[in-house]
Amino acid sequence: MSVVNKQSTENEMSPRNNHDPTSSGESGNTNVQEADLQEMEDVNQSLDALSCALDAVEQRTDDILSQLRLLLDSNREIRRQLAEENEHNDDDNNDDDHHGDDEMEDIDNMPKSGVN
Repeated sequence: MSVVNKQSTENEMSPRNNHDPTSSGESGNTNVQEADLQEMEDVNQSLDALSCALDAVEQRTDDILSQLRLLLDSNREIRRQLAEENEHNDDDNNDDDHHGDDEMEDIDNMPKSGVN
């Protein structure tokens, strides 16, 4: 590769908006590159901070979802137990109703006393 081609390739690959009108020559180009590098580092740090914040939000969301699932399971278990208790109480009440009917029949069948 000739010197002319090498310079041409370097110029094509370098950023085109690195011209600082307040500086002259190569030192200006170096300052702009350092500023670009610093800006890229700042952007990287900001992205890292955002990534950490998003990870924290995701973890918190997962924790809340897990707690909600536990609460839902607990509520389902309580409702199932209440339904079983209600069913058991209904069965007991039906048995009591039948016994009460038998007692009423026994009273109706008793001989009447002579008291008027």
